[in-house]
Amino acid sequence: MSTIWEETKKQGSKMKDRPLKEKIAYFWEYYHVQVLIGAGALAIVISIIHAIATSKDYALSVVMINSLAPSMTEVTDEWTSDLSELIEFDPKKYEVYIDSTIMLGSDRATANEEYASQQKMAALISSASIDILISDSEQFERYAQNNSFADLRTVYSESELKAFEGRIYYTDRNTFKDYESDANINVDINALQASYTVDHRDPSSMADPVPVGIYASGNTKIGNAGVYSHYTADDTYQGHPIEAVIGIPANSPRIPAAVTGIDYFLN
Repeated sequence: MSTIWEETKKQGSKMKDRPLKEKIAYFWEYYHVQVLIGAGALAIVISIIHAIATSKDYALSVVMINSLAPSMTEVTDEWTSDLSELIEFDPKKYEVYIDSTIMLGSDRATANEEYASQQKMAALISSASIDILISDSEQFERYAQNNSFADLRTVYSESELKAFEGRIYYTDRNTFKDYESDANINVDINALQASYTVDHRDPSSMADPVPVGIYASGNTKIGNAGVYSHYTADDTYQGHPIEAVIGIPANSPRIPAAVTGIDYFLN
């Protein structure tokens, strides 16, 4: 039995003296799949190279999860413009970037969108590409449980944090073990966490409270814009209504810009 290479060589020799038109037809018939795959791969490479060559570094990067902002582009345009004036940077090299496309939660996205958003978030967090993360409290807590956020005590002074009293979002580091314990390897951790009743405004109810966010509903840029107005009192997580929360990822390389951005969003 001849090998694929030998068969290909045999077929090619038959076309050696054929007209060019027949050679092209033969080539397309037998190799069009490889050509299309190669062309697609080349297009992706060119796209990536172009994106890298033309992209700017971030002066501030903001990511929003499960917001209505994709249908309210005038809001994000206004925020981008305002933040560009508040933060000093060279506009030729840097930009303020707001990504409001992330949708997580099976009741708000298709399985494909969910997977794509999860992969995108993983890439953004691991590459230290997020300075401010704004989210509904359910998704915020899931990232908090993965130790994704900066302890606000390392960002703000004690007096500065006191100004946010009553609005600070705490997570209980004691429950991180749900994700770390081998005993829970066959347990749906998200369902386990959702079964808890937790007041994230009350650190005294936690074994090891860590301030990782600030509630952003009410009279704030986020609350007034209504980008999380699709959540009602009936939408709850861990026994409390779902609200918008804002925080700083632990690996943000632009903490001062992030603080300026949070001051802006919270008025």
